[in-house]
Amino acid sequence: MLLSLLWHALFFTTLLSAGLIAFALITWLERVEGVNGRPQRLRLQGPLLTALGLALATLPLSLAAAPRWGLAPAAALLIALAWLDWRHRWLPDRLTQPLLWGGLLCNLDARWAPLEDAVLGAVAGYGALWLLNALYRLTQRRNGIGQGDFKLLAALGAWLGWTMLPLLVFLAAAFGLGIALARGLHNRRAWRTPQPFGIGLAAAGWLCLLTGPGSPGPQWNFIYFTASTSHEIEAERGSAHFAPFLPSLADGHFSAAGKG
Repeated sequence: MLLSLLWHALFFTTLLSAGLIAFALITWLERVEGVNGRPQRLRLQGPLLTALGLALATLPLSLAAAPRWGLAPAAALLIALAWLDWRHRWLPDRLTQPLLWGGLLCNLDARWAPLEDAVLGAVAGYGALWLLNALYRLTQRRNGIGQGDFKLLAALGAWLGWTMLPLLVFLAAAFGLGIALARGLHNRRAWRTPQPFGIGLAAAGWLCLLTGPGSPGPQWNFIYFTASTSHEIEAERGSAHFAPFLPSLADGHFSAAGKG
């Protein structure tokens, strides 16, 4: 138990630093590419990204140790990509490419998906949005989706595998719709401006990564704390609804009731 708690504390600190790493990446890219933001926003950027890293750090403590460490660099890249897409409508190759290769490397031992599924996920992720944009261009004579979105979905497909792409795109569309509604209610002119899709992809990708390898659903930390008190009782009765999906903090693995 003590060793498991120490692992959790160390991971919490590492993922918290993902916000600071994202801040460094954003500052460097904006300087290199000559993209500047408003000074008052720059002063708030560091604390906001650190707070976002803190929020992310509270969620995936139920994952086993091996996939847990792969999330720290992925979190930094996703935070940076979402921020840049929000501010500049820009998803740079210098961030999407490392995210893609990192997903393939993490899946060499099938942490989130078999390597074959990861490769197919990268190809299908890019190809699906490319085809959708091509059809849009035939009717509207202009692009409807940026190429950065193609590459970000390909990178997430490399992490999650092709079987997760439908859920990923659905969640991303839901996030995007929510952002569009919020912006439209705040400012009616926002309805006429293109909406950044990379933010929804990054958020949906993170939620899907939290499901963990081979997991049937999100393994969020609050589920453990709200249901852990009745876990053993319900498992013994054979009628637990959440028990098959609850993590075990003692051994750092998922536990399934009824399995030997």
